[in-house]
Amino acid sequence: MLKLLFLLIIALAINNLVFFVLKQFKIYQKIYNLSPEAHQQKQKTPSFGGISILLIFFIGMIIFGLFSLVSLWLFLLFFCFAAIGFFDDLLSILKKENKGFSAKQKFLLQVATSFIFLFLYAVLIHPLGLIMFFFYWFIFVGASNATNLTDGLDGLLSGLSIISLVGFMILFYKSGNIELVQLSLVFIISLIGFLSLNKYPAKIFMGDTGSLAIGALIAGLSLALNNPWILIPLGLVYILETLSVILQVGSYKIFKKRIFKMSPLHHHFELLGFSEVKVVFLFWGIGLIGLLVSLVF
Repeated sequence: MLKLLFLLIIALAINNLVFFVLKQFKIYQKIYNLSPEAHQQKQKTPSFGGISILLIFFIGMIIFGLFSLVSLWLFLLFFCFAAIGFFDDLLSILKKENKGFSAKQKFLLQVATSFIFLFLYAVLIHPLGLIMFFFYWFIFVGASNATNLTDGLDGLLSGLSIISLVGFMILFYKSGNIELVQLSLVFIISLIGFLSLNKYPAKIFMGDTGSLAIGALIAGLSLALNNPWILIPLGLVYILETLSVILQVGSYKIFKKRIFKMSPLHHHFELLGFSEVKVVFLFWGIGLIGLLVSLVF
């Protein structure tokens, strides 16, 4: 308990320090032009907050002594996807646009990194059949993109990620894997520290540095749990957000009509007249329902 309290204090301190540094150097990311009008007022909210999540995750690993192969694999998975997001955010700022890598470049980096980490898992930790290897390859890339799409409202992804991680923590406890219970708890603390500044009105955004890496980590946890299907309830909102984009794009290309007022789905609710806070609470509620379902089945 003392370790948890110590890590939480560190998390709050690091998040405030990172926020201060980013604010001082005016590290702002341009808001997407087609976002709802209210979002354009967030132009001067610092990005790159995913750095603090990564730092706290690393410190927590040391404090709790989480050095098994699977724990190190999960941390490095998070780190490498965070690195993709970091350079994407950096390019976006340097180009003064809401776009860093092209969609193709980002996708290829996600595909290559996922392949490498699945190969390492199969060789060093637990063999994977060919079908499961390709299935998880799809899951890793998909989950990374899904959390990236979900990160569009203050506190939305950070809060949903805490809910997902609570689910994983309980499931690892049920399976007797105490180290991964601790790893999940460490990451929950890192997210709570970030949420303290990311809740509405957000003082800091995680950027792709955090959002891409969170999806990869959640996919990695499902692999460590040997249960890819658990992502359906624990990643319910991420799936809905992704489906909304696929349906919107597909409908417009085929029928020249839009299904939603705007995608991803959280923007649709905003344009229906829901306040940002209400949308976030609604989606957190859906996430909690998914959590309860995951524990029943």
